[in-house]
Amino acid sequence: MNVSVLGMILAGGEGSRLHPLTMERAKPAVPFGGKYRIIDFVLSNFINSGISSMFVLTQFRSQSLMEHIINGWNIAGTHGKGRFIIPVPAQMRTEDKRWFIGTADAIYQSIHLIEDFAPDLVAVFGGDHIYRMDISQMVDFHCQSNAIATISAIPVPIQEASSFGVMQVDKDWRIIGFQEKPKDPTPIPGDPKMALVSMGNYTFNSRDLLGLLRNDAKDKKSSHDFGKDILPSLVSSGRLFAYNFYLNKVPGQKDASHYWRDVGTLQSYFWANMDLRMPEPQLDLYNKKWPVYNYHLSLPAAKFVHNEEVSPTGLPRIGKAVNSLVCDGCIVSGSTVSNSVLFNMVHVHSYATVHNSILLNDVEIGERCLVRNAIIDKHVILPPGATVGYDREEDESKYFVTDLDPQKKTWLTVIQKQRSVEKLPPIGL
Repeated sequence: MNVSVLGMILAGGEGSRLHPLTMERAKPAVPFGGKYRIIDFVLSNFINSGISSMFVLTQFRSQSLMEHIINGWNIAGTHGKGRFIIPVPAQMRTEDKRWFIGTADAIYQSIHLIEDFAPDLVAVFGGDHIYRMDISQMVDFHCQSNAIATISAIPVPIQEASSFGVMQVDKDWRIIGFQEKPKDPTPIPGDPKMALVSMGNYTFNSRDLLGLLRNDAKDKKSSHDFGKDILPSLVSSGRLFAYNFYLNKVPGQKDASHYWRDVGTLQSYFWANMDLRMPEPQLDLYNKKWPVYNYHLSLPAAKFVHNEEVSPTGLPRIGKAVNSLVCDGCIVSGSTVSNSVLFNMVHVHSYATVHNSILLNDVEIGERCLVRNAIIDKHVILPPGATVGYDREEDESKYFVTDLDPQKKTWLTVIQKQRSVEKLPPIGL
């Protein structure tokens, strides 16, 4: 990769399908995997790929996202010129002073940043997916193909493809057809069960992108979106290419472990977190050659206390966690945690049971609580004896409930801090 690349990260999405986790935070700011936020994955991919100049475009409920980037991703100053990760809020730079109305419009309203930096290429990536990718390999493919634009592509089951841009390619991976979120996706030739879709990550020649954005801004009929307008318009040029994500080789990663998840629903978010507690998860967070960076607090180690097989109450009081992720500062005190993910500073008190659940930072589970199939947001305090996940009608009367596995008649209970059962301290998101 012998070209200069500017990263433009689209992180302004509302994330309505993740409600209530996005009730007061942007989707890229949603915590994931015990220690991270979703945005950390794309930023880590850029840094590990040798691309260290990035603007992060924000819009909806951006406060916690901006604080996270400012506090945890300040790479400027000590690492040389041209190294920065800067959050850029929507600034209404158009004549009609409006918010972003599409992905292309978001970049257009920040076009001055591209002009000032003057890169060879611009990598426009989404900030709301979980994956590992060496972006420099996509850049090399883009340059070798003499492309105007390159789209990272991955096959997905045909029934899921309507949620994405669907592509058809020739033998050289030149895109010969592109439909944005079609009702009847075109399958991959020879495999009617799969379709080739856009991952929402694009590489553009800088000069071409500037011209495309200006022309699109003048088009009153355009929705000002890359997937709906700009990319389909490039098909006829013969210089729109797809980059096969399955060819991407990440150092330290197993050959067959290409991983990409759109954690855009509560169910997909829940299962993606649950996978991390498996003996061999699909996403290996322990790859030392391709770390996931984030904002680390100075916290004590997790601890598990009490080992009383017979306590004064006549009940076992043993602090243990099985098949679970337990992060820094957690205390599992005479309680049982199984098949769960505990973020930083979670405290589970004696005789409580937590099963198949995700507890975000600073959650406190009182004595004798029973919790299963739940996502509990930051700073929630469950009082002693509370029960979550055992009576659907009761859960629906207090919390947000959605189906988890309809065939098994299981449900997912989500408790956000505004609806916790005790008054919460005024702490950040």
